[in-house]
Parts: sequence; C-alpha cells; structure tokens
Amino acid sequence: MPAEGIPEMQRSNLVSCVIQLKALGIDNILGFDWPASPPPEAMVRALEVLYSLGILDEDAKLTSPIGFQVAEIPLDPMISKMIMSGSLLGCSEEVITVAAILSVQSIWVAVRGVQKEMDEAKLRFAAAEGDHVTFLNVYKGFLQSGKSSQ
Repeated sequence: MPAEGIPEMQRSNLVSCVIQLKALGIDNILGFDWPASPPPEAMVRALEVLYSLGILDEDAKLTSPIGFQVAEIPLDPMISKMIMSGSLLGCSEEVITVAAILSVQSIWVAVRGVQKEMDEAKLRFAAAEGDHVTFLNVYKGFLQSGKSSQ
C-alpha cells in the first residue's frame, strides 16, 4: 500500500500524541480506541522516549512537575524538555536559539553554481560536538555580521 493510503496515525511519531492523551487523563493508551490503530511498536517506542526524558514514570504516568509542564508546551516533547533543561542549566538563550533553528526546514540556502563556497562556509561553522552547536555557531555568526543575509 502506498504511503498516502496509510493513515497518518500509523506512520507518525506518536510521542506528542501519547503525552497529550496522558495529559487528558487517558492512562491505558494501548487499549485506547484509535480511529486507525497505530502499530504497537510505535506506541511502545513513544512510551520509552517519554520515560527516558523523565516525562513519564515507571507506571507510565506523567511526572510532577516536569511531565505536566512539558505536556502544556505546544512543541515536540523533546524540544520542550530541552528548553526546560536549558533554564535549569543557565543556557536558555542558546537552547531557545537551537529550538528555533530546528523548527525550520533548513538554515542552509542552496545557490546554484557556488556549492564549493557553500561547503566551505558550512565548515567554518562546523562543531565537533554536533549539528546543534553548528547551528548555534551559524546564529552567532549571523549576529556578529550585523544580521547580514550574506
């Protein structure tokens, strides 16, 4: 069956759905009457992710206060937890910057005929720590350039 014929619920990341159901007080999400039941593996994976983030406890209930707080933020739970942790670690500005960059499709603009220059520019911002630090470096460079589009 082609992907467009498969219900969205059966091919989506369910982490956000699961946390919203938990916030609504629906504890038995595996027994929930879905319009199109998602694969059990996807449900288990969503529960594992939420547990690993400290949003659900060992009984698969929202933790207090973090689980309830994350459920109230209208973002992907991983991004919400990242923002909340940034506050505790004293790096809120950096975390919010990375979260904003992650919300767009790409910060890199493709320009024909200048691929080599683009690759060199990307390397100037690259960080061994990973893409998130690279994104932060790009934003800092943007600010240092006086917010120039160049």
